[in-house]
Amino acid sequence: MNTVIQIASIFLRVFGTLALLLGLLFWAGIGLTFIALHMVLGLLVVLLLWIVGIGQAFSKQGSWPLAIGALVLGALVITLGLRQSALLVGPLHWVIQVIHLLLGALAIGVGQISAGRYRRGAANVSVNRGSA
Repeated sequence: MNTVIQIASIFLRVFGTLALLLGLLFWAGIGLTFIALHMVLGLLVVLLLWIVGIGQAFSKQGSWPLAIGALVLGALVITLGLRQSALLVGPLHWVIQVIHLLLGALAIGVGQISAGRYRRGAANVSVNRGSA
């Protein structure tokens, strides 16, 4: 399980960064042909967030509230991402875009917090086994 969480955490950072960069390019009107790639990256980020969030919950010092938060946040990111073009259409659409950006950044952050909690729990198990 340790390797799965580590790999998922790395891909979460990479895919999340790429999705954020593409999103910022879209705001500038650049690369609009890559919207499908942005959506796939976003879906992968959410799946990886769920893997890391649930995985850390099963560790020694895991947190089920953090896992539930990761699941809810992922659902919000997907829902807003897929529906954002129809929300608050007009001059205030930037509000939806900012919320989408913040939720995406938060998804990456919660994923990294979850991975950190998993690593700390795994490290404590190793230390305790070594001293026994």
